[in-house]
Amino acid sequence: PKSVKIEISPRCNYRCGFCALRTREIQPKWDMDFGLFQRVTAEMREAGVEEIGLFYLGESFMNPRLLIDCCKWVKQKLKFPYVFLTSNASMAFPEAVEELMQAGLDSLKWSVNAADEEQFTEVMGVSGKLFHRALENIQLAYLMRMKHGYKTGLYASSIQYDGAQGAKMDALLKAKVLPYVDQHYWLPLYSMGA
Repeated sequence: PKSVKIEISPRCNYRCGFCALRTREIQPKWDMDFGLFQRVTAEMREAGVEEIGLFYLGESFMNPRLLIDCCKWVKQKLKFPYVFLTSNASMAFPEAVEELMQAGLDSLKWSVNAADEEQFTEVMGVSGKLFHRALENIQLAYLMRMKHGYKTGLYASSIQYDGAQGAKMDALLKAKVLPYVDQHYWLPLYSMGA
């Protein structure tokens, strides 16, 4: 394949009911060994892979040091033309995001799937404080990129709902997300978990 995703951390701080992470018979407890990551990504690059995503089901910001080291390795050492990441944003603290941007991360996409704190707590299964932290981190990443002129593209995606839920999501996105990303797009409603 020309594009791959690699799960460097199988853990996530959210408990979303729609995510396949919850359906694994055995939940992994350890992040990927960096030596293993270096070996398999070098093999991927030799085989012609051009794009690499530093995530799969887990939240890669659960281990920011590993994430940054992996980004530096694939972008600076292996010279992958395109390195991308999707995150729930709640643990994407500015210090880690800035190191990723400095390392050459090409694309950072935020997954935004709740319209308010109450819905967030219900769907994501965690404290509503993370809802507000995620939105703040999305804004801070944009402001940092603008201040320092980093080239990382900033994107967001959301599950597309209709009716009242769609209207609530539109309002949240217009106020808290769209001003801080280059592009937003909708994903079809489906369940990875069932």
